[in-house]
Amino acid sequence: MTPSAPLADDLRSGDSPAARSRVTVDLGGLLGNIREVKSSLSPGEDLLPVIKSNAYGHGMIPVSRAISLAGIPRVAVMGADEACLLRESGYDGQIVLLGGFSPGEVSLCRRLSLTPVLHHADQIRLLEDSSTGGACLPLHLKIDSGMGRLGFLPEELVDILDRLEALSSVRIEGLMTHFPVSEDREDSEACREIFRRGVTAVRNHPALSRLSVIHMASSGAVLSGKVSLDPPLISSGPPLSAWARPGLLLYGHYPEASREIRNGWVRSPDVRPVFRVEGRLLSVRTLPGGSSVSYGRTVRLARKSRIGVLGMGYADGLPRLLSGRGWAVAAGRKLPFLGRVCMDMVAVDMTDIPADEMPKEWVCLIDPGDPLSMTVDHLAREAGTIPYEILCLMGHRSERRYVGGALSASDLPV
Repeated sequence: MTPSAPLADDLRSGDSPAARSRVTVDLGGLLGNIREVKSSLSPGEDLLPVIKSNAYGHGMIPVSRAISLAGIPRVAVMGADEACLLRESGYDGQIVLLGGFSPGEVSLCRRLSLTPVLHHADQIRLLEDSSTGGACLPLHLKIDSGMGRLGFLPEELVDILDRLEALSSVRIEGLMTHFPVSEDREDSEACREIFRRGVTAVRNHPALSRLSVIHMASSGAVLSGKVSLDPPLISSGPPLSAWARPGLLLYGHYPEASREIRNGWVRSPDVRPVFRVEGRLLSVRTLPGGSSVSYGRTVRLARKSRIGVLGMGYADGLPRLLSGRGWAVAAGRKLPFLGRVCMDMVAVDMTDIPADEMPKEWVCLIDPGDPLSMTVDHLAREAGTIPYEILCLMGHRSERRYVGGALSASDLPV
């Protein structure tokens, strides 16, 4: 639908709709987290930062630029759709596709210099069908060490490598796996041993003559020190690098289960959350005692109360399970949620804020710098989920701001 002439004129004049909620990402803090995690690695280890799902809600393009500033020339995303956005933004580093490729994407991977993960025999057939012409495609071969989701079982590797050896248009650059319980050191050790045996059995296969890297360690495994294979593989090939593959840790959060074993961590990088969420104050009104607030009349006011309505609801990723349990913060006070969280709004109790301290426009729901604020971990516990889900969904339709000095204004998306 084409805007009418008056509306088009309004948009060109610089007017724009007011945001009902906003997310602020501290890129300086993010850059500090990246450097902190990188500095915790051992010699011969490096980072493959995971920035799938819009960098866990933080903004894939700004985050990729911060990663480049930190001197890391590679990132991992899920699929070719995310990789295309990165290439369109000007990102020229290596892009690993953790989800591999689908039919019709082989030529795209070559054209955009992508590095897909190979995890299923059907993908080899696609490579065989498109093996003529084009640049040589680097691949990372995935071994299933216990996740049971994607990858080849160790006993399948020889047959898979025999087929790949016949393809001159591909080269295997990496071998990888993924731990199902990365924060559990005993479980991860069992998976590492399966991976190690699989790699050792095929390391000298001709199809692996250009193998240069292995990677297996997500955030929990990084904290437990499970980045490299120990002892190192002995073979006739060149030494292999080991990449850590953290996601959540880069954004300042620890896997929830890892908190219980923090004293046993081999590595303990000092990372801090960088994700701030605010709701616009849409309305402030006074209601008499006995009034109900929001759907279902689940709460009635015990006193005359000043009620604020914030422009953020479950359609913005604010969990409905926080109804009557969450809070915002303003003027150094907690503002409890009143009644049910709605699709686009949530009501808060502002009765105890003095009139001269009332916020004018924005009220904070998540502020890593304020000890009174809800945290991503708290939201996850209250909603019966994990921090990953909260970050990926929270504020997905909110206005975005990037602060902190990690990138110049010209680097940021418009």
